[in-house]
Parts: sequence; C-alpha cells; structure tokens
Amino acid sequence: MTDRTHKNRTTSRTIRQGGVIGLSFLMAGGLLAGCNGVRHPEDFPTDGPTVTATENPQEVSADDFGHSWALDTDQGTVSCRSGQDGDPVLRFTAPDGTAYALNEVDGNDGLPDISEIADGSVGTLRTFAFTVCDAGQ
Repeated sequence: MTDRTHKNRTTSRTIRQGGVIGLSFLMAGGLLAGCNGVRHPEDFPTDGPTVTATENPQEVSADDFGHSWALDTDQGTVSCRSGQDGDPVLRFTAPDGTAYALNEVDGNDGLPDISEIADGSVGTLRTFAFTVCDAGQ
C-alpha cells in the first residue's frame, strides 16, 4: 500500500466517523426538541373545576377553576338556554352585567365573544357551561 492510498483511507475513515457523530447529535437534538425537554410534573398543573353545576344560571369564580381560569374578571355567571333551533345558547355574564357569548349560535348574535375578556383558552369554562344546561332540567 502506498502512502497516498493509506492517507486516502485514513481521511475517508475520519470523515465517516465525523459524519456519524454529527448525525448522532442532530438526532438527539431532534428527539429532545420533540419532547419539549425534560420537565417536572409540577410544570403541568392538573387542577381544574372544583364546582359542579347545580343550577342554571350558575355562579362561578376563578377559585372554582384553578389554573384553567383565563378571564380578566375573577367571577361571573354561566347560563344556558335552548335556542330556537334547539342548539344550546351558552353565555358568561360578568359582574358589570355584560353578557359574553361562549359559543357561536344564532341566540348569541350581537353579543361580544368571550375572547374579548380572556387571556387564554376558555375551553374548560365552555365545557362547564354545557353541564349548566343539564343542571337546569
């Protein structure tokens, strides 16, 4: 084997090893990015509504919903009624008397959407509003 052949084989082996190491780092980085890093369970609170709908309308507060309360106000009233087409008309009424639509149905036409006073998801409050419909029966 000539010096040149030995040098070419050594260079090829070094490039392959560097490529394998680089690929390993890329794969590891991709896996960590996909799982959002390592987190503790405390980073994902599980507290939710502690109130059960017993009447329609139902008074609610931030304390009742824990971390899932996303409204700018600390309390209000959730109500449900049946619309003309049979769809539930879900509303949240703030302490100042302003009614907000919790769902987009004909019965809520003209009302401001709940997102106007929300800083995040109102899915938990909306789901609770459906239980208010059942409580009034």
